[in-house]
Amino acid sequence: MTALDMWISTTTPDVAFGQDGPGEQWQKVGTVDISQEADFGKHIQRLEGHRATAPRISGFYLSGDQESVWVQASEQDPRNQQPFWFAIDRWGSMRSVVHGARETYLVSNEKARATASLERRRPSPHPGLVVPPRYIGIAVTHTRNGLLTRRRDDDT
Repeated sequence: MTALDMWISTTTPDVAFGQDGPGEQWQKVGTVDISQEADFGKHIQRLEGHRATAPRISGFYLSGDQESVWVQASEQDPRNQQPFWFAIDRWGSMRSVVHGARETYLVSNEKARATASLERRRPSPHPGLVVPPRYIGIAVTHTRNGLLTRRRDDDT
């Protein structure tokens, strides 16, 4: 699974389980393509115990949802967007077919920002896509505890 759903929240990093997404305060804005964001994917692997470390990254590119008002506004002027927490749905629509997959979100430890550009170029869209994604740069901040925290519905 390479395209992971992404939500943003400007108000809180808290997650509410048992809903269609991480809660009412979260807005779905698109997906993160792990095949094109390999270093970001290593942070997910670290949380799952498959890696001991992950490289520091300055950010990643969101494959923005064409219909998202936030994506459209961020594409026009990312500087005017409020900082936000982001949540990645580790399983997405595949949760029902993955044995033992609980509702799991990977939530940023610090707020991120939309940006016009990152240190590296935007990915090239797959040539087979009818509608190419709107790529939005997401600048991230690392903490002592890393980039992301895993939140599952069975966490106490």
